[in-house]
Amino acid sequence: MNLPFRFSFLTLCLLLPALSFAQLSKEDQTLFQLGDESFGLKAFDYYFLKNSNGPSADSAKIKVNEYLDLYVKFRLKVKEAISLDQDQTPEFEQEFKTYRKQLAQPYLMQTRVNDEMVAEAYARMKQEVSASHILVKSDANGNPEDTLKAYNKALDLKNRIENGEDFATLASKESDDPSAKQNGGNLGYFSALQMVYPFENAVYKNKVGEIVGPVKTRFGYHVIEIKDKRAARGEVLAAHIMIRSKPDSISMATAKNKAISIYENLKNGADWNEQCKLYSDDMRTKSQNGKLQWFGTGNLVPEFEDVAFTLENKGDISEPVQTRFGWHIIQLLDKKGIAPLDEVKADLENKISRDTRAADKKSVTLTKLKASQNFKLNGQVYDQLIHHFDSSLLNAKWNYVETQGDLSQTIFTTNTINYTMKDFFAFVLQKQKRRKLTTLPDYVKQLYNQFEEKSIFDEELKLIEANNYDYQMVLDEYRSGILLFNLMEKEVWNKAMVDSVGLQGFYEKNKKKNYEMAEHAVIRRFVSKDSAVLQSVSTQLDKTNSELDSLFNSEEPLTLQTFDEKIEKGKKEWLDAHWQVGSSIQKGENYQTLWVVTSIQPNGYKSLKNIKGLVISDYQTELEKQWLKALSKKYPMKLNRSVLKSYIEEFEN
Repeated sequence: MNLPFRFSFLTLCLLLPALSFAQLSKEDQTLFQLGDESFGLKAFDYYFLKNSNGPSADSAKIKVNEYLDLYVKFRLKVKEAISLDQDQTPEFEQEFKTYRKQLAQPYLMQTRVNDEMVAEAYARMKQEVSASHILVKSDANGNPEDTLKAYNKALDLKNRIENGEDFATLASKESDDPSAKQNGGNLGYFSALQMVYPFENAVYKNKVGEIVGPVKTRFGYHVIEIKDKRAARGEVLAAHIMIRSKPDSISMATAKNKAISIYENLKNGADWNEQCKLYSDDMRTKSQNGKLQWFGTGNLVPEFEDVAFTLENKGDISEPVQTRFGWHIIQLLDKKGIAPLDEVKADLENKISRDTRAADKKSVTLTKLKASQNFKLNGQVYDQLIHHFDSSLLNAKWNYVETQGDLSQTIFTTNTINYTMKDFFAFVLQKQKRRKLTTLPDYVKQLYNQFEEKSIFDEELKLIEANNYDYQMVLDEYRSGILLFNLMEKEVWNKAMVDSVGLQGFYEKNKKKNYEMAEHAVIRRFVSKDSAVLQSVSTQLDKTNSELDSLFNSEEPLTLQTFDEKIEKGKKEWLDAHWQVGSSIQKGENYQTLWVVTSIQPNGYKSLKNIKGLVISDYQTELEKQWLKALSKKYPMKLNRSVLKSYIEEFEN
């Protein structure tokens, strides 16, 4: 099970993170004890406020006590996991090590995500650019000869364009971007943070009509034609009804005809929500009346976007539009421009930290960290590094012996650590790889730069772990989450899945209370505008719903909708009035419904076979309840009521 799932579980079930190994600070007050272990108010306060945003004076006592109950239960489980040494297993240590590095990234990257970068991205978000490009691939780690060859080819292509050759024709023939054969290199409109940073810089820093390049990115060299710039269109909130189609012409024609019929219904006053629920093939959105998330330029396929942005008034509906997914009818729900910087700053910082521009700031950050750590290079030792290596390094077979020079010589120092030749050699032994196209001096330099960078950032991480309370909390959350998930899997989830005898016993004990089934009708339901269609259906009920669907919708795709359902008595007023085996027709304003009751089932119990998933879930809840009861006995809780009382009074006063 992956970690995101684990923390979805934590959020949904516990509504709190945890502090399984946060030490009680000297200035902290003990809020409660579990067994002989104390848990402080400082950590509780941090996560309570993080999750509740601060209670009102009237609600403080209730909210604090509710949260404390959840918090104590969670701490009991994590304490049990630690007592079982689950935090000592190789699997746990490896997984936690991986996430430890990932979780540190926002803190290590903060100096890179500066106001200048955010301001630049935000300013560019206000403008959209249309461009075409020709790509000449070039390996980022290729040899100088191949790199120069790719550059010269890109430069030659640029010269040919400037001398009159057609950009699109040249792109379709020469570009290494596979899509260029179909689109002539046309990328359409895009905005900030949608292209790699060097490419984005090139199009935003140059004028419409210019041929720019060669521009180097990690993909190779680009020759770029800047076709247009326009003010950003902002974002659209829309709903759609989608009729899916396969690539064959028959399927596409059928889908188109169905979409046209739905559009005509809507023009004639049919209810959007009704049409969406009846006909849309987008199962993800039809239950929300086709509603999509807010989107801007470059988020969806261009054909859909362009039509959506042409709609002017809320409620406007487009004619059917085709995309590679099928046919869509789009309804405009809302529009908005670019949000103020304060509202999007956090999101921009997050995107920038994952964008290619963050790498461009790495050297600047490294320089700043070196200064803060008082980095000092021993130039004399550094200059001699190459003499300790030979060609075996390029074959990943290099080694050293303890007598190989003075391994204690310092290469560089920081405030707290001396990094020696031995440290560097150990790093090289671990990291060396075969290199066919790299010279020995270049490879030694690459390895040294990696070693220096790793050392500086590792030291920064240690400082963060020691001094940054927010990071300590996040780290504890993930550590506790892994431990909790593994133990819950063993004690609750898997046990309920494999204990068939216990599950059966739980079902029998609780079926009267939880699994009764009211009297219900087994029905077939048919919906149509045409009463004659329903009359015809009523004479052919020996056919399956699928057969009836094919029969009546072969020429006009919206003629008949079919449903198989089980409905309890009291849920549908019309059905209650016709509660007997047989058929009846309910007339509506636009549609008529044929109800066919095939059987009436009396009160009883839902069978374990039919509701096994629900019963397993309930059994898991019961197992967890019993387990927590046992843990409470194993680790008795002692609450510091005076500390709790004072804490609540801070909100009440």
